[in-house]
Amino acid sequence: MRCFLLFVLLLGSLQADIFEDYKDFARLMKYERDYETARAKAIHEKKLLFVLYVKDGCPFCSRLEEEVLTDRDVRAYINKNFVPAIINEYDRGYPKFLYSYIAPVSYVIEPKTNKVVKKIIGYMEVDQYLWQF
Repeated sequence: MRCFLLFVLLLGSLQADIFEDYKDFARLMKYERDYETARAKAIHEKKLLFVLYVKDGCPFCSRLEEEVLTDRDVRAYINKNFVPAIINEYDRGYPKFLYSYIAPVSYVIEPKTNKVVKKIIGYMEVDQYLWQF
């Protein structure tokens, strides 16, 4: 019984948050935090813009960041095809068409026109997430 309790405690500590917050995620994963900077970079690199919209305290946002967007295949796909950015509901300077009552929302945007090409709502597992693109 004692060993089982130690195992449960150890397992719980392994599932602790990888990132302190979305800013930490952005810094470590090299996501832009300023929409216009990311947009200009996407135009320059002739790539689409990937924007992740998150909210403070959102458990599904944290899970998407930590379990899906850190996946090797997902990271490689996003970095190859997009300029990634992350915005928080409290950030200033992002276009209002990106605001959502729910989070997370992943947007694929044509940077020259600001047209939303794809909108992925919510959390999903890695395989499901990649299938959306």
